[in-house]
Amino acid sequence: MITENKKRVIKEALNRICSHKLFVNSPTHVDLLKYLVEKTISGEELNEVTIGSDLYGIDYSENKRNSTVRSYMYKLRKKIEEYYAETIENEDVIFQINKGQYNLSFLSTEEYYKTKPNNKESISIQTKYLKLIGGLLLVVVAFFVIRTAVKKPDFVWEAYFDKNSQNLLVISDQFIVYEKLSDGQTYGISYPEINNHNDFIKYTQKHGGKELKTTDYTLMSKMAPYTVKTLSKWFNSEGVDFQLELESKLKYEDVQNHNILFVGQYKTMNLSKSLFLKDSKVFTTFGDGFKYKNNNAEKIYNTEFGTTQKIEYAMVSYSSLSPGKSAIYFVSNNDIGVMATVRKFTNKEWLTKFKKQLQGKSQHFNALFRVSGVQRTDISCELMELEVLY
Repeated sequence: MITENKKRVIKEALNRICSHKLFVNSPTHVDLLKYLVEKTISGEELNEVTIGSDLYGIDYSENKRNSTVRSYMYKLRKKIEEYYAETIENEDVIFQINKGQYNLSFLSTEEYYKTKPNNKESISIQTKYLKLIGGLLLVVVAFFVIRTAVKKPDFVWEAYFDKNSQNLLVISDQFIVYEKLSDGQTYGISYPEINNHNDFIKYTQKHGGKELKTTDYTLMSKMAPYTVKTLSKWFNSEGVDFQLELESKLKYEDVQNHNILFVGQYKTMNLSKSLFLKDSKVFTTFGDGFKYKNNNAEKIYNTEFGTTQKIEYAMVSYSSLSPGKSAIYFVSNNDIGVMATVRKFTNKEWLTKFKKQLQGKSQHFNALFRVSGVQRTDISCELMELEVLY
């Protein structure tokens, strides 16, 4: 039974670790550590399936060999060891995860040092055995080099799946204002003309008769939770993660320091409006869709409403905004376009087929898709135009 005093000491130690430079930019490992501490304090026994189901929503009935939890536990163990290599002299309690285990232990510094070997045995090995071992090591190294090449990350995702990558998922959001209406009540309302504070000032100056003031929240459409779930599962399968940011909060230094993923509507963009399609020679936004102009040919792709379904157009733009950094934009002014294209680009088989259409000319592109359907689960997605960027 852990006393209240020890719980306080453990909580203080947890806060110090989570605010350390090794953890502050790694929310996945912070969340995992907090989860392990909470479950250990409550006395629960943990295993790979419990952690994967509780924390990451993994369905092991679909993939019993899913290695996400093992990968995160290994990286967390290494981060903890590195942390204590710097700070152990100042710690009252040590968090330890033994190799191959999923439960966390709370140790005193004396107990921690006892778990470490004090010396190493010297071993004498004959030269012929050293040569044999050396040969075996070369075979093992060659095996892992070949396996790494075979398991190369999927097309367009290489930079995002690098173990040292810094990834940022930007979600479009709509600026909301408070307006006092004729009934004397104040309501939260969105205006297409207002999507940042500068827009708000201009709008109030133009419409002086309206009683408006800013709110402390913004609005996201239903595509946000669906795409975050899809992308989280996709990234977890590779043992990497991403940070989240709202378009209304996005800063230019974020773009410089991260691989960018954008999901959402063009009409609610702020900073991203100047970056999206910036290298395109044939595409521009137009109305509720896009314009394609190549030589003398000009085509307009705008949302179409039918009696049984809606047809809209979505753009996937893959480019580089900063040296060594990638950017993928999934953009449509309607939800199903964003959800459908995200679903396509997280499908390994479909990605392989799509890559062939580039004919090895370049990896960067702008691709326009025709998306039709009514329900989220009943959507068709057809490539209409493809611009290869050189």
